[in-house]
Amino acid sequence: MMDEKEIVLTALEQVDKWYVQLAGIKEDTLLIVSKKPVPEKLVVNGKEYNVKYYTPEQYIETIKVNEEEFRSFHIYYFVKIYMRKVLDILTQLEVEKMSLNENQLR
Repeated sequence: MMDEKEIVLTALEQVDKWYVQLAGIKEDTLLIVSKKPVPEKLVVNGKEYNVKYYTPEQYIETIKVNEEEFRSFHIYYFVKIYMRKVLDILTQLEVEKMSLNENQLR
């Protein structure tokens, strides 16, 4: 049986990996953030996986309103510069939450 990392990396062999910015897995769903569209389903080692596809811009906008779209997936492939951008946004959101909580305590 393949582990999650192997599944993600094997799935990426079926798409144009050159354009992929970030990829992960949650149960039977693969997350692929790519500049080029990818199939809605991919088969890895005989098992079919649903693909949740975002363009890099769509994904950034999505995690701004729903950070669970990042946190709920196990990420095994990323382009360093893009991941830094994602983490910067999540950090900014966390600081905003802390600031709001602090203001509510006053």
